[in-house]
Amino acid sequence: MFLIRVSKKRLLILILLLLFFSVSCITYKEWMIPVKADESYIIKVPILMYHEVKPNKPGKDVITPAEFEADLIYLKENGYHPIDMTQLIGYVYEGVPLPSNPVILTFDDGYYNNYRYVFPLLKKYQVKIVMSVLGKNADDFSRYPSESIDYAHATWDQIKEMSDSGLVEIQNHTYNLHKITDKRYGCRQASGESLSKYEQVLINDIMSFQEEIYLKIGAVPNTFTYPYGKKSKTTDNILKKLNFKATLSCDYGMNFITVDPEILFGLKRICRSHGQNAEKLLTEAYKLKKQSD
Repeated sequence: MFLIRVSKKRLLILILLLLFFSVSCITYKEWMIPVKADESYIIKVPILMYHEVKPNKPGKDVITPAEFEADLIYLKENGYHPIDMTQLIGYVYEGVPLPSNPVILTFDDGYYNNYRYVFPLLKKYQVKIVMSVLGKNADDFSRYPSESIDYAHATWDQIKEMSDSGLVEIQNHTYNLHKITDKRYGCRQASGESLSKYEQVLINDIMSFQEEIYLKIGAVPNTFTYPYGKKSKTTDNILKKLNFKATLSCDYGMNFITVDPEILFGLKRICRSHGQNAEKLLTEAYKLKKQSD
């Protein structure tokens, strides 16, 4: 009997040791943070923000084609997987799995130089981006096309070509609110403006543009990008009523994604400026800690 009791004791100790080492040896990828057992993982999703791409005039919001290509090479060689907003929304709302090391590449305003220099590189490397376009600019340059890389915007034919490729997801950046006036800064609520009037301003601009995008390219945007990153306290509530599932800001930071849909509003981005490559920006972003509420 004594021998049997010792054998069981040793067996129990062995089991406990195996459990201890198996748990202690689990490692989680940088992009996944374990939380409570009854919750989903928090997934780190960095979003890079680009604007213009020109060969000879780099600056704060302008990089060269060579810089963008270097970003794509770095992402590919280091196991990053560019996704679009529909994939991110699908994960949050429906639990559709995301690839490892997800990252989102966003381009604001819909410049012609994006079509000229970015689109060929997307086809070369088979990489997805998210492009937030401005309706009035697309209309104006569709009527009077220009190939100026300094000021032209993409035409609707060019936007549709990019969208049809499956590599460029088109999102809403307002029809004509990307401007600063005495009364309004982007799509912010104007001083002294009633909520009902402000809501109507957004509906008139944004929803008419939603309809136009659908008519032009056959897709309906699910994400709204704030002009200049500016919004009011009431903006997101209005956008939710307009059936947007996410919004992109200009606030700097890493996104810690859960299955709570609220996490998709006011997504942070990392501005990709000339001279600051993706490797440096992403390395710094992954060091950021989730801020407690």
